[in-house]
Amino acid sequence: MVTLISCDSSKTGDDASAASNSSGSSVTQDWPLFRHDAEGQGQSEENLVPPLVPLWTYESPLAPGKKRPPLVATPVIMKGRVYFGGQDSTFRCLDLATGKEIWAHECLGGVVGAAAVAGNLVLFGDQAGVLYGLGAEDGKEQWKFETNDKIEGGINLLELPVGDGRSAPETRAFVGSYDTFLYCVNAATGKEIWKIETGNAIVSTPSLAKTGSQTAVIFGGCDNILHVVSALTGEKLQEQEVGAYIANSSAARDGVVYVGHYGGEVLALDLESGDRIWTHTGGGEYQSSPAVSKDMVYIGGRDKKLIALNRIDGTLAWSFTTRRDVDASPVVCRDAVWIAGKDARLYALNPATGAELFAFDLGAQVSASPAISRGTLVICAEDGIVYAFTSKTEASVEASP
Repeated sequence: MVTLISCDSSKTGDDASAASNSSGSSVTQDWPLFRHDAEGQGQSEENLVPPLVPLWTYESPLAPGKKRPPLVATPVIMKGRVYFGGQDSTFRCLDLATGKEIWAHECLGGVVGAAAVAGNLVLFGDQAGVLYGLGAEDGKEQWKFETNDKIEGGINLLELPVGDGRSAPETRAFVGSYDTFLYCVNAATGKEIWKIETGNAIVSTPSLAKTGSQTAVIFGGCDNILHVVSALTGEKLQEQEVGAYIANSSAARDGVVYVGHYGGEVLALDLESGDRIWTHTGGGEYQSSPAVSKDMVYIGGRDKKLIALNRIDGTLAWSFTTRRDVDASPVVCRDAVWIAGKDARLYALNPATGAELFAFDLGAQVSASPAISRGTLVICAEDGIVYAFTSKTEASVEASP
C-alpha cells in the first residue's frame, strides 16, 4: 500500500484551538504541497469564508536603492510555519500567526516554484537547477541534488511502506526540470531513484493518482504531451498529445485527470485508458491549475476569467470576469472559491453561482496561489510582499523581517 501525502492535521490540543475560528470550521489543516494534496485538487478542508481581514504582511530586507523582487511562488504551510522562496535567491520560513521571519536560506538561483514539506525536511528547487532539502525547523541544508537546467515547478511527494526491497518506509519526491527530465529522488537523502526524459522543458508541478494497483505520476510540459508514468519505476504508462504547452499542473479525482493548456482547452481524461471524457474550448491560455470539488472544476485563464465546469460533462456552470489575466490557481472551500490575479485583487466567489462574495485590493499583481491553514489565508504578490488574512476580527499587524 502506498500513501499519497495528505493534509489533515490532528484536531486535538493546539490544532483544535486553531480550528475554532469565526469561519465555523471544525477542521484544521496543513498545506504541505502546492495544491494542498498530492492529487492536485486545490481543495481546502477548512471552510474559510469571507469577509477576511488583513492579519500581517511580510517584507523581506531590502538594500538601499534596490527594488524588491516579485514573489511568484505559492507558499506551503506546515505546523504553523510558512515556507516560500523568492527571486532574490532566498528561501524563507515565517511564523504563520505573526509573519515574523524564523530563518532564511540563501540559494544559488531564484525560487519560483512551490516547496513541499516531507517530515522534518522542506524541499524546493531553484532556477540554478538545484533541488534542496533543508531542515524545516532551522533551515540548515541537509542535501542538494543538481539537475542540468532550471527548476521552475514545485515538488510532489509519495510515501511508500516497507516492502518491495525497502527495509524502511520511504518518501519519494518528484520534480521536473528545463533539462527535459522528470526526477524521482529519495526525499530524506536527495539520492536519485529514477529519471525519465521528455521532449521539452517541464515547468509544472507533477500530480499523483492511483490507477489500478499502482500510483501514477502525471505531468505535462512544453512538448505538448500529458505524461503518465509509474511512481515506482518511471515506466511510461501512457501519454496524450494535447496540441499545446502544458505549463500548469493537472488535478486527479476518481480516476479522471483534469488539465488546461495554452491552446485554450480544459480536458478531462480517463487516467487508466487515456480516453477523453470531455473537452471545454473557447478559453484563453491556461497557466492556472484547476481546482476540483465533488461537482465542479474551477480554473483561471488569460482571457481574464475564472470559470466553473461541471465535473461530469464539462459544461460551463458559470464564468466570472476579472480586470486582467488569471494565472494563479484557485482554491475551493465549501462556501467560497478563493482566487487572485493580475488585477491585484483577492476574490472570494460563491462556488455554485460565481457571485462575488468578497474582494480585497492588494495593490500588486498576483501569480501565486493562496494557501489556507489554521484559519489563515496566505498569498505572495509581485510587489515582493507576503500577505496573510484571517476571518478573526483582530487588528492587523505588520511583521518585521
